[in-house]
Amino acid sequence: MRNFLIIFAILLSSKITFADFLWNKNCKEAYSLNIQLKFNKAHLILEKEKKENPNNTLVYFIENYRDYLKIQIGEEKSDFEKLKKNKNTRLDFIESDKSSSPWYLYTQAEINLQCATSRLKFGEYFTAAFEINKSYRLLQENNKLYPNFTPNKKSLGLLYTLIGSVPEQYNWILSIIGMEGNINSGLSLMNEAINEMKTHKDFEIMLEESYFFYVFLKMNLDNNKADLQKLLTELQDNDYLLLNFASSRIASKLGFNDLAIQILENRQVEEDQYPFHYLDYLLGINKLNKMDNNCLNHFENYLFNFKGKNYKKSALMRMSWYHHINGNSEKYEYYKNRINSLEGKQVDADKEAQSYYNTSIEPNINLLKARLFFDGGYSKQAVEELEKINSPKFFHHSKNNLEYFYRYGRCMEQMGKDEVAIKYYKKTVLTGSEEPYYFAAKAALQIALLYEESNTINEAKRYYNICIEMVDHQYEQGIEQKAKAGLNRLN
Repeated sequence: MRNFLIIFAILLSSKITFADFLWNKNCKEAYSLNIQLKFNKAHLILEKEKKENPNNTLVYFIENYRDYLKIQIGEEKSDFEKLKKNKNTRLDFIESDKSSSPWYLYTQAEINLQCATSRLKFGEYFTAAFEINKSYRLLQENNKLYPNFTPNKKSLGLLYTLIGSVPEQYNWILSIIGMEGNINSGLSLMNEAINEMKTHKDFEIMLEESYFFYVFLKMNLDNNKADLQKLLTELQDNDYLLLNFASSRIASKLGFNDLAIQILENRQVEEDQYPFHYLDYLLGINKLNKMDNNCLNHFENYLFNFKGKNYKKSALMRMSWYHHINGNSEKYEYYKNRINSLEGKQVDADKEAQSYYNTSIEPNINLLKARLFFDGGYSKQAVEELEKINSPKFFHHSKNNLEYFYRYGRCMEQMGKDEVAIKYYKKTVLTGSEEPYYFAAKAALQIALLYEESNTINEAKRYYNICIEMVDHQYEQGIEQKAKAGLNRLN
């Protein structure tokens, strides 16, 4: 007994600390700096925390978050290899804690999810699927134990939404590994997390991150333009580069091209921030949409500075388009030919660029300008370009015929002439359902969305299913995902 008391007294008086999840000032500040892309500052604070609290487990979670963000933005292979190398060490440290804290399972889930999404960038799909499944299970278990833990709601909502939108042909995989998702419940859970973060001092620094994910899910998987407008109002004056990115995308989707340009040009870039070169690519697109000559500078900056592979082929395609529109056949061919010299065609935009290189068909200038004007929300100018084409019958290729009907429908929809839009969309579906181009499937999707908006539920469901039934066309997976999300909402 005497020996026990001595040992107990020594423990009380010593400076020995055990592994713990200390969500303290240092950790909160480092986490916030990560979201601001100030990785070097975050690193210094974490090093300070290691000295002050050497067993603070959350340090390793925040370090992983930093590495994950670097990979998502910079896509550098060396950063990816570093993340993979450090993953198990970080997880071992966390797992050794055996804490009753809600952070215990949550941090393990997040590290697995962050590693998984990083692997997807580099084509390691099998291991990514395993990590997603593990993250899903850890989050579910944590939610049972701590149903009021706000960060868990954010991540679980994200996973529910993404799993709920998996294309039909992959559902058998989900059933085998026992993962279920639902878009509506996922979005609802994320919205709940955001509202809690607004008033919860411990988690308010996660608000920007949550908004970021929520915006892109709403943009791609929901059909509520009023919600997007509300989000744009809330976010457009924010100083965070991630939210500048998100709000510019909302503005573009709603057809506010000039606002998107304003947001991107006015973004605050500080010297100690990790470079977000993708924003140059987006600004180039927005300026090309209004035929601004300055678009070329932004594409060039992106091509020169970005060390990853994605969207470089797309940037070259758009530079080729610009010169084609402006009658410079030499530069049109030059930038088109450069497409094939680059690696990478994982994202849809680069697949489109590669297809553009592979075809011998010269783009119709009126159709091309109509597309760009429409993408910028300049419906009047887009229609003017289409009306310069006397009749689609004059086209010598089915792709141009389909695109004419599809573009006209898109313009009519943007101008609020839904009945006319549906008429042209149905022409596109009728004539293009067997073609390898995306126009017919996307037209069916737009018909369904319009019927959903007007509460014509049966017709909406019918056209969502028509969209899903079309196979072997461009962007099949992305379009099907949106159609499935529509059916999910209606059911």
